[in-house]
Amino acid sequence: MLSRRAALPLVPMLAAALLLMPSIRPAIAGSAQSPEGFISSLAAEAIQTLSTHAPAAEREQRFKTMLTEDFDMPRISRFVLGRYWLSASDQEKKEFQRLFEEYVVRAYATRFSEYSGQTVKVTGSRTEGQDDAVVSSQILQPQGGPPVKVDWVVKRSGDDYRITDVSVEGISMALTQKQEFAAVIERTGDGVAGLNKAIQDKLGATSMAQQ
Repeated sequence: MLSRRAALPLVPMLAAALLLMPSIRPAIAGSAQSPEGFISSLAAEAIQTLSTHAPAAEREQRFKTMLTEDFDMPRISRFVLGRYWLSASDQEKKEFQRLFEEYVVRAYATRFSEYSGQTVKVTGSRTEGQDDAVVSSQILQPQGGPPVKVDWVVKRSGDDYRITDVSVEGISMALTQKQEFAAVIERTGDGVAGLNKAIQDKLGATSMAQQ
């Protein structure tokens, strides 16, 4: 059975794998006539390339490109900092956005190998405000079993869409990250500066472990 924990890495992987076929990417952007079309196209093309392997550095670079083009990282960064965003200095905010992006890339770019044949089926969508929508989907397992419900929160950006959150079985990835960062800030007692240092230390430890 594919649990929520197992599904979490798959969600960004489905989008990130699309970058393995950059020649297809412009067509996908142009075909995003609706939020459902955006997610359907992204998932369909990603599934086709999930079995393709690339060096770790290349995976990270492709994932980073995906984050900047398909996810609204500035908005997500502000959300996960919550009330601490208001008290942070401009330099602390800038540093956090850089570190947070690297943190997400490092966390997920190495998980391509966890893909084992799952597919994504878009089941519907609902609008939330003028430019926001929630696209409902299911991750289906190749050997059967209960599907995992995944909701993609997307916002219109010009003629395209950007993802602002992903919920797996009702659990928001952005909210979960916000809670984790708040706990770090409370523990260090040094505001966003303390969080930035904690993220930098974790990234440094990860780099050493990969060597």
